[in-house]
Amino acid sequence: MLKDLKNTIRQSAVYGLTRVAAKSVSFILIPLYTAKFTADGIANINLLEALWQYLFIICMFAFETAIIFFCASEKNISRRKTILFNFLILTVFNSAVLLMIGGMYSDSISLMVLKDIQYSDIIYYCFLISIFESLLVLPMTISRLNEKPSLYILISISNLGINLLLQLYFIVIKNYDFGYVFLAKTIAPAVIFIIFIPYVIKNIFAKINFEDVKSILKFSFPLMLAALLSIMLNTFDRFILTYFVSKEEIAIYTTGYSIGSMTNAFILAPFTLAFNMIFWKKIEEVNFRRFMTKSSTYLFFSMIIISLIITYFLPYAIRIFVRNEALWSAENVIPFILFANCFVALFIFPSHDFYYRKTTSKILIIIAICLIFNFIANVIFINYFGIYASAVITVLSFILMISLGYLITKKYSFTKFESRKIILLSVMFVIFASYVYAVSISNVYLDVIIKLLLIFLFLIILHKVNFFEPIETERIRGFFNKYLFSKLR
Repeated sequence: MLKDLKNTIRQSAVYGLTRVAAKSVSFILIPLYTAKFTADGIANINLLEALWQYLFIICMFAFETAIIFFCASEKNISRRKTILFNFLILTVFNSAVLLMIGGMYSDSISLMVLKDIQYSDIIYYCFLISIFESLLVLPMTISRLNEKPSLYILISISNLGINLLLQLYFIVIKNYDFGYVFLAKTIAPAVIFIIFIPYVIKNIFAKINFEDVKSILKFSFPLMLAALLSIMLNTFDRFILTYFVSKEEIAIYTTGYSIGSMTNAFILAPFTLAFNMIFWKKIEEVNFRRFMTKSSTYLFFSMIIISLIITYFLPYAIRIFVRNEALWSAENVIPFILFANCFVALFIFPSHDFYYRKTTSKILIIIAICLIFNFIANVIFINYFGIYASAVITVLSFILMISLGYLITKKYSFTKFESRKIILLSVMFVIFASYVYAVSISNVYLDVIIKLLLIFLFLIILHKVNFFEPIETERIRGFFNKYLFSKLR
């Protein structure tokens, strides 16, 4: 069992390099954005980021998940190449449709999203970004199928590198406005996709199979809608906020949300990439259900402990990286977003139950219910409590999401959640994280020491209440003896 968990962690680490790199780029750009652009400009950037991600999900149509589902277990290479060609055709078709829509309605979308028609060219960039990022998914996913993580990393890092260099050139050297952020995001995936077209061609066989197309669309459509509703659940509140609070408040909230989502990049996204492959390979093994249960517990534990560390120490980093003092209060939003994402992590497990039973429409229903709750609650409470209402409602929405997933799959789920441990971790996070709101210590050194002691106390309490099983405690002890205490002797 521990060997299986180690394998998951190892693969997560490999694929996680790309997510870490992406988040590192965003951290590099935070001081740049906050130094060069006003709060209004930053709010516009974050609103447009959400927009192009909506478009990306529509264009990609959940094909990344679908490719793994249809191709990972396909032993016939010719058959796999035919399936991949059908995915390419569908992606190109989606891209052409989006290209036309962008050309026709950019003015209207600019007015609706940014309350100003002058940004229609940037709106069109958002359409182009979604198209090229969708096309780039194909060579990246093929590299995963071919078990070439180094190639996957190369494609991803190259895309990030060109994007970063172009943004630095446009913003620092040329001193252009925020629209060029999105021009850079357009050029980078376009260039990388063109470079890897030969790799795609090598791995496809030009034959349209309408039965495959039908199966792909049937599988992908509810997943695409679920993904779209899911990202709306994450970002729709910022569009509601535009009707109730100032652009500066939106900039504070979206900055806090972006930073608070760092656990998604460092832990959840790489875990998901690795887990999607491992799930289908291990499903017939005897210890599969225990593997799922322990994976869920330790993923949640990892999310919680990293979230607590970030909650304690990120405020110091914010004052370094965020150059606009008006945005420093984003630190008050971050713990809520970190906590919310811990429950997002758990939803991976009922989601795979739905994948296995091919009842992905239930994911759509769950997320739709949560989105309706999120929308109604935001409309009611934002007017009274502003951005903090949105932060709390985000937490409640994701708790509702995992609760519904758990209840629906309870009778047949591969994962038997260790509910006592999950509730314990949740309650302890709320108690320990409240320190940052309840106590203010001007002496930085004393504050750091207290926070380190609190983290240590957190782990000691878990040990005392038997959170870790005996074999897990023994392995943890062995790890510290081998890699830490042996070095001190």
